Amino acid sequence: MNRLKEPSTWAGLAGLVQGAKLFVPPQYHFVIDGASIFAGGLAALITEKGPVAK
Repeated sequence: MNRLKEPSTWAGLAGLVQGAKLFVPPQYHFVIDGASIFAGGLAALITEKGPVAK
């Protein structure tokens, strides 16, 4: 569950969800796009934890 707090997890999920477009009918592509926008938005908003590089 700690992985859900990492931005890279959400960015990866957005990419995987876009890959699902190959397997769903075109009328559901808007759902796929919405899910990937949500996951990508979370990836952008969540702050990285750990040491700050200088």
